[in-house]
Amino acid sequence: METYEKIERIPTGIPGLDNLIQGGFPRGSLIVVAGNPGSGKTIFSGQFLYFGAVNCGERGVYVSFAESHKNFISNLSSFGFNFSRLEKEGKFRFLDMVTMKEEGVTTALETVINEIYALNAKRLVIDSFTAITQAFKEKIDVRTVLHTILGKIVREVGCTTLLLVEVPIGEQRIGLSIEEFIADGIIVLETIIDGLEIRRRAIIRKMRGTEHSLKYHNLIFSKNGIIFTPMVT
Repeated sequence: METYEKIERIPTGIPGLDNLIQGGFPRGSLIVVAGNPGSGKTIFSGQFLYFGAVNCGERGVYVSFAESHKNFISNLSSFGFNFSRLEKEGKFRFLDMVTMKEEGVTTALETVINEIYALNAKRLVIDSFTAITQAFKEKIDVRTVLHTILGKIVREVGCTTLLLVEVPIGEQRIGLSIEEFIADGIIVLETIIDGLEIRRRAIIRKMRGTEHSLKYHNLIFSKNGIIFTPMVT
């Protein structure tokens, strides 16, 4: 049986997170990042890709079924993430799938795989699984897409992948529940009303092969991105 110490890990680029998961995400794992609207999923995942490209020499791909290239570049630049420069340097690629139709999902996934090979990418973000599932009427089709992501993209290609999932405010269940069982890890980002203010917090619900923290942590938005800090009880 493989021990925790033998698992190769990659730094997340999120200050305060790595020490909660024994040094980083297991390389080649599928991590679900679920959260309410405005909870920080895009910033979290963008930070993960940017850190990998700049500090680890790992090229990244962002696949968007929800946000345009222009909005992504603009929103992330406010935190100091210059993805335009990374694109010019061949270290990052944004795949805009916003206009995807149901019959094009399989083709879209093949496009993603081809781009990963072409770029030799090691980090991947899919935004969002929720948008993909809206194109399907049957859960079996959703399961097929998940196994494609898990089997071909994560396992075969070896990309450490963040799969973003939208969680409506007030809901506890993540998506269709299928992805919860397939994922190697689940991190939930939450927005909560505390008196007269909105606060953000995060919890690591699952991380295979990892002795991870079971406590909620503050999710702080700084000028340099997201930071995890302990919650004072």
